[in-house]
Amino acid sequence: MACNTVTLMLGMGAAISVVDLWHHTKRPIGAVIGMVSQFLVLPAIGFCLSMGFKLRPYEALGVLMISCSPGGSFSNFFTFWVDGDLALSIMMTVCSSLLAFGGMPFNLWLYGRYWHGDDENSFTIPFGNIVTSLVFVSGPVVVGMAVRHYRKRAAEIITKVASLVGWLGVIAGVVIWSILYWQVFVTATPLLYLAAILLPLVGFIFAFTLAKLACQNNKIGRTIGVETSSQNISVAASIILLSFQGTEVKGELILFPTLYGVFLISEAVLGILAFQLYKRFYKKDKDQPPMHTARLESATPAEKETLRV
Repeated sequence: MACNTVTLMLGMGAAISVVDLWHHTKRPIGAVIGMVSQFLVLPAIGFCLSMGFKLRPYEALGVLMISCSPGGSFSNFFTFWVDGDLALSIMMTVCSSLLAFGGMPFNLWLYGRYWHGDDENSFTIPFGNIVTSLVFVSGPVVVGMAVRHYRKRAAEIITKVASLVGWLGVIAGVVIWSILYWQVFVTATPLLYLAAILLPLVGFIFAFTLAKLACQNNKIGRTIGVETSSQNISVAASIILLSFQGTEVKGELILFPTLYGVFLISEAVLGILAFQLYKRFYKKDKDQPPMHTARLESATPAEKETLRV
């Protein structure tokens, strides 16, 4: 998966220019909206879903692990296929990884104490894992941008290859998760299934709505929505492994991240398919200029007399 991430981010970096990234650096309104969605809105959604469905304590904590995590690298790939702002997506991924050093401990303390208790052991935040994710995202992106700057044709080829590798990675991820964690799909409760389905969907809707309220266009809105709803599952899994003891406890905690990963990819693939079909059939016809037909009218008596002369 590490090799897949490096290849994917290399291709995504080759698809953007320094000018695109600099534009969002000068006017970071999109990134600010994204961080508000990532660290304020999504954790609150995860908490509300856990409370509303009355999930068991460790199931609810699993929901919090995901909703409080930074954005994952697959969000950049999904953004690419819905014609989002790739430069903004990568900028948001990097910013969320940096802000996670403070945002994750705060949100896990704020919401987790409802089930975890102040007298329990504190959560162990996998800072090393976050740094590794940051390196895997930013390093290949910088290289890809450099290739685009000096060899634009080569950058286009790299982007196409990376897109293919990305789809192979998505398919392989779903298959591997299904084989390794098939017990999860048997033991999970219906309400936990529902929470796993709703979290990425509701996160996208809220983030997109927030972007539109801030007068951002649909392209920016899609980007912020995708980035907010696509969390870093490996970071959440590391928190579980580092913070809790006992196989049964860890097994119950890992239920939601596993379900979330499968449903996130499934919903993203369906969303990409729907968008591509819309773009191919509906938007294509809409963008075509209206056709005008000419109609020949009979000449007036004066015009007929002129023609005879």
